[in-house]
Amino acid sequence: MKRSILRITVLLLPIFALIILPTRLSEAQDSRSQDKPAMPPEKTVEQVFKNIKVLNGMPQSRLYPTMRFMAASLGFQCGSCHVVKNFIDAPADDKPEKQTARQMIKMVMELNQTQFQGNPVVSCYTCHRGQRSPQVVPRLPLPTQSSDATDSAPAGVSASSSLPAADDVLHKYLTAVGGQAATERISSCVIKGTTTSAIGQTVAYQSEQSAPDKGHEAFALPDDTGRPCAGDSRCEYARVINGQQGWRKSGAGVQALVGEEFLDQKLSFPFFSILRLKDQYASFRVSARDQIDGRDVYVLNAVRLDGKPERLYFDVASGLLRRRISYMRTLIATIPQQTDFEDYREVDGVKLPFTITMSYVDTGTQPITRKFSAIKLNVLIPESTFDKPR
Repeated sequence: MKRSILRITVLLLPIFALIILPTRLSEAQDSRSQDKPAMPPEKTVEQVFKNIKVLNGMPQSRLYPTMRFMAASLGFQCGSCHVVKNFIDAPADDKPEKQTARQMIKMVMELNQTQFQGNPVVSCYTCHRGQRSPQVVPRLPLPTQSSDATDSAPAGVSASSSLPAADDVLHKYLTAVGGQAATERISSCVIKGTTTSAIGQTVAYQSEQSAPDKGHEAFALPDDTGRPCAGDSRCEYARVINGQQGWRKSGAGVQALVGEEFLDQKLSFPFFSILRLKDQYASFRVSARDQIDGRDVYVLNAVRLDGKPERLYFDVASGLLRRRISYMRTLIATIPQQTDFEDYREVDGVKLPFTITMSYVDTGTQPITRKFSAIKLNVLIPESTFDKPR
């Protein structure tokens, strides 16, 4: 009898383990997730903006990048489709160009849905190439190809079989910036310097960042006479990241950073994009060897924690991060945004970039370059710095 009970107990133990262990793990995961405040859900474009007809369901933060992409693809600005008075009356349907744009958007979406399983392979730029009217025939004379042209990989790009493992590239990068022990000692940083604006103005810039997830940056644009705005909130700009929440302050007021835009803004802070790099991604894969400004780089295909794809370019010789390109998938296109890191200098045993340039797909927006004159580490920063802007 005792042996029978013992056999039944032995048989039931694995079953109990399968039932109880996942439950305990789930409870543990739930308790960890409850420690962090949930990020506010992002609204769709039709919930925020008026008179949306064809881009329904797209997150609100992707609308403006989509508009900028279409403008760059056709070589014009907002006023070509939208009514412009003293302001842009985006909901108005007065211009026939806006109706044409809606028809073109529908065509692109239907083509990608039927031919490419919903992936945005075809876009406005596929045909227009920066021109209002697509070029339907080749321009003569045709360019002459060299006789030794082949279908091999471009110069500077090597076969994947000769590429290092992603962990090796990331380890070399961590060593190049100072090592894990040195980076883990950094709890905060204060940065001062200059930044350019979207129209090329250069103004003073300051940023405060605190581990693990707090950041603040601010600058003020000059007034119409070219002098700095003093106490005028309409020309003061700021961004704040505080845990799982973020805000942007501009002349239009204070707006919450949500969804994909939140992590985009967070990664624009040097402290998070350089010293906390690996913590921002779910996976890495070395895909190619290329060149930037004549220097060899390894290209890593990466996926962020929010699922957004990116490419990271690491200098083969120094191991430092030279470039990051993120790709925003919208209903009509995959839109790139590029960030370049240059002028690395040593600060308290850690190498940091003193020049960061951000480039956008928008003919009306110039690349934004931030040049730092001073970076101080482990500075006591008041918690009120990261409060929601007034």
